[in-house]
Amino acid sequence: MKDILNERLRRRAEQALNSGGFEGAEISATTLKEVVHELYVHQAELEIQNEELRTAQQALEASRIQYLQLFQSVPLACFTVNAAGIVGEANAAAERQFGLPLRRLKGRPLTLMVDSLDHGRLFTALSRLRETGQWTRQEYVYVGARSLIDGLTDARMVALEDGDKGDVLITVTDVTERNAWVGELQAARDEAERARAAYHHILHAVADGILGLDAEGVITFVNSAAQSMTGFDPTDLVGLRFASLLDSANADSSDAATSVALALSDGTVRQVPDSRMRRRGGGSFTAELTVSPIMQHRRISGAVVAFRDVTARRAAEEALATSERRHRTLVQSLNEGLVMRSADGTVQVANGMAERLMSSPAGVLLDPRAQPFNTRTLGDRATTAGGRRFIGADGVRLAGLPPAAQAVATGEPVVEQIVGIAEGEGAAAPTRWLRVSSHPVLNGDGKAESVVTSVSDISAIKSMERDLNVALDAKERFMAAASHDLRQPAQALMLLTGLLLKEPINDEARRIGVQLRDTVQSLGTLLDCLLDISKLEAGLVSPSVTPVDVGAIMDRLHGEFATVAASAGLTLRTVPSRLTLRTDGGLLERVLRNLLTNAIRYTQRGRVLFGVRRRGSTLRIEVWDTGIGIAENQIDRIFQDFYQVGNAARDRREGLGMGLSIAKRLIHMLGGSIDVTSRLGQGSCFAVTLPLAIVADDRPGIGAITEEDMAGAADGNGAEVLLVEDDAVIRMALSLMLEGWGYRVTDAGSVAEALDLLDGTMVPDLVLTDYRLPDGGTGLMLMDTLRRRMGRDLPGVLLTGDTSSDRLREAAGAQCALLHKPIQPHDLRRIVNESLRSASSQ
Repeated sequence: MKDILNERLRRRAEQALNSGGFEGAEISATTLKEVVHELYVHQAELEIQNEELRTAQQALEASRIQYLQLFQSVPLACFTVNAAGIVGEANAAAERQFGLPLRRLKGRPLTLMVDSLDHGRLFTALSRLRETGQWTRQEYVYVGARSLIDGLTDARMVALEDGDKGDVLITVTDVTERNAWVGELQAARDEAERARAAYHHILHAVADGILGLDAEGVITFVNSAAQSMTGFDPTDLVGLRFASLLDSANADSSDAATSVALALSDGTVRQVPDSRMRRRGGGSFTAELTVSPIMQHRRISGAVVAFRDVTARRAAEEALATSERRHRTLVQSLNEGLVMRSADGTVQVANGMAERLMSSPAGVLLDPRAQPFNTRTLGDRATTAGGRRFIGADGVRLAGLPPAAQAVATGEPVVEQIVGIAEGEGAAAPTRWLRVSSHPVLNGDGKAESVVTSVSDISAIKSMERDLNVALDAKERFMAAASHDLRQPAQALMLLTGLLLKEPINDEARRIGVQLRDTVQSLGTLLDCLLDISKLEAGLVSPSVTPVDVGAIMDRLHGEFATVAASAGLTLRTVPSRLTLRTDGGLLERVLRNLLTNAIRYTQRGRVLFGVRRRGSTLRIEVWDTGIGIAENQIDRIFQDFYQVGNAARDRREGLGMGLSIAKRLIHMLGGSIDVTSRLGQGSCFAVTLPLAIVADDRPGIGAITEEDMAGAADGNGAEVLLVEDDAVIRMALSLMLEGWGYRVTDAGSVAEALDLLDGTMVPDLVLTDYRLPDGGTGLMLMDTLRRRMGRDLPGVLLTGDTSSDRLREAAGAQCALLHKPIQPHDLRRIVNESLRSASSQ
């Protein structure tokens, strides 16, 4: 109450003084006394207030000093900035952080303290602070005395007494080291994330199904392979217990569940070879499982179950086991011995036959450690003194290593070696014949680690082979004798018919004579075909390789067959080539003539096309026709001897069925091939394929006799011919024929008569002799004797009806021309002229 009263009195006094009403007024002593008292009181209050003000000023100064000390002791870099961007105040932390003394910091432009790239950002933020009072903490790059500083920056407005000292307080936290650490941490995190992604990708890329389980056996992870094998989505599996994936109806599934439980309890890796796992839709499959516990801080935190579908593998293993049993049964049931032995002789696989052979004298053939055949060791039953011999197919005692030992030593297979085990020394000793093949099994270094040997007992086959050889020899002797006996009368008929047709006889007799000549020529053609086959089989026909103009041959054949085709109502079209082959032109022309003859013979209407195609390094000569065609089941038979399509009655006017057989042999001899495509009732195509260059010996042969040569030699030039023939009729016919050609002929019926003539004054220029002569003599014996006596290579022509291969070889070795009966007159004339010309050119 007293304070309120004093306050009222003070206001009244102030009003009175201020209003001027105090002057001239009559104041009572009481009033004056109150006023004075009030003044004293007011003065006292003023003094108290002054004292309080001095105390407040002292406290403010102390506070300023404290705040300045606090400002200097703040660990963060702090400095003020005015509107011009000049630093006003800075603390010691700023001095340390920027590496500049305080005197250089104060008054320093902010642009020199901030990286140039951050100028714009910082000053934009300061302007926004001054305008709106808002600031966003962010990092700026500052320039220190020693390096750049990553500074996390805060700023706020401040009111300082001196405006030049700034209106914004900036605090900078040096986060350079933190950023470096954060960068390293982020790099480590990125690397860990990449590793996690890689492992995640690997888990999803592996072919095995992967399931992650927690410590309770609940599925937490499923990879793609597991989804594919089970057919379930991850959402279907995650959260389920692993046991729910197992087929509870299968006994093996309980083993899998038990293995997972044990692995989660004791931390041991377990494997389950076979377990049935469920597949979406009600099916199941056989799986092979591996359960691997996950250890964290020495505690089992879960497990990884890896599984693969082995249904197909188990089926394959079962099929393989079944196949092995079957093959083992087959191997054991073979009549052929089969054994596999390691290089040290250990038997790995052997059937019953091989086991019996290994315990017999043939065991040395199957032993990879066996000594050479000619080595005898104590107790070696295979080489005892009892007369047992190992011989080859030629009957010669074998030397060197037996097949199995040779295969191991060389590393090369021994294929079908024929070995005979003879019990005795004579040629007729009982012999067991074996066919042996040994194949080495090589290791990575190329050395034989084992050998597989097969042995077949071919004693019965060898016996049949001997019987067959005897039969073939008998057949060849029979054919040679039959051919000789047939050729003799055929030769006489041909020569006599030729002489008869030269005589003036009536037309009917001439017609009969012509038919007789044609009949004998057909017989001669048949015998010539047999002769050709004999020559080919004996290897006495060799191609004379020269550059051959294929187009010239085709033009010549076209001129020959165009008229024949036209007379049959056919059209022959030839498309020749101008290519040149190195081949035997005569043999090639003979083959093509046969193909054209067949094409025209078996074509009733249409045409025949004769052309050439070049295919890479080969030339293909083709003959197309629109004839009767060949059934598919007969195509392989048309190249057999004496086989003809559509000539079951063996009409000789349709040929003998030997042309294609001989043609095939000739083309093979020229290094080519002949093939046929045909459709029954539509026609055929025969094609001869030859290489454009054939490697062969260019050995010059006797030049062919031209028509001019024949015309010039029509009188024989008076050459002396010694004719030796035991058949009087043939001798007479040949003498008349040779004399008609202008030769002087001296004839004899035996070797003795011929030698007697030689002892006289007769000196022959050529000898024409039969092979078989009386008293066991032969034409070759006669030629040899005459050449020795005359001391020169007397030309000779050998006549024979014997077509055996031995005879062909003997004639070739004696360098005599060979003619087979029945002899065509023009062939005899050509050969005689060629032999005389060849002798005169030497």
